[in-house]
Amino acid sequence: MLKFLTRIFYHNRIYTNEPELCYEIYKWKCGLFTLLSLRRVIGFAIFGIIGTAVMIFTKSRICGMGFIAVGLLLNYIELIEAKKTIEFNTVGMRTPSQIRTLKIYEFIMKFVSKSGKALGKKEWKAIKKYDIGLYNDLLSDECEGCCYWYSLEIIKIIKDSCLIWGAIKEPFDDERYYAHAVILRNGYIYDSNMHTSERYEDFVKLYEFKLYKQWNHNKCTTKDFRESERAEFRKWCKENNVSEYERF
Repeated sequence: MLKFLTRIFYHNRIYTNEPELCYEIYKWKCGLFTLLSLRRVIGFAIFGIIGTAVMIFTKSRICGMGFIAVGLLLNYIELIEAKKTIEFNTVGMRTPSQIRTLKIYEFIMKFVSKSGKALGKKEWKAIKKYDIGLYNDLLSDECEGCCYWYSLEIIKIIKDSCLIWGAIKEPFDDERYYAHAVILRNGYIYDSNMHTSERYEDFVKLYEFKLYKQWNHNKCTTKDFRESERAEFRKWCKENNVSEYERF
């Protein structure tokens, strides 16, 4: 369902030779959010179908009309919300409904993140015990755009993982490469921007990943690690036409 929604709503917005892989990896980030945003429209369709089926197959007009009425109510609420969305978004604000959608999305994604193959329940428990603030940040949108810092904090706790620096080309941008840092563990990547785990091979293929370096726990948790690698990494980024690497 989520992959289907991602395909339907995003197929003309991606630039990749691996569209099916893109739909699979982005099904939570894009598909889930789309599903939640369309919940009233989907409810309208479901209640309308149920109501029609009840009237046809059971001959119960009152019950069938009840289902249809609920569907029409949901459709009316959606029309009101659409008007609010235009008014609020025009001035850079979210509607109350959009805020609720985002909260529901973040709540569900906490369970998705904690059941990954790179970082599972045991690893998340260790992160929570070590630093509750880090734990909460990683399970929210607070960590997005700061992969260089959060990935390094993760490997300090999860010692059997590796830190990887390199560059990716996002499927929604067909021109630029971006500097990116991720965690590798058990053959799976944990990406703090995506909040999910994916196979390393899939990560490389979808993002046309360029590897700079890979380090184990002992190598990248030394004092002043970032400072010692920063100059060389920035030089590598320039040589490989990588954008937005200044924060590393």
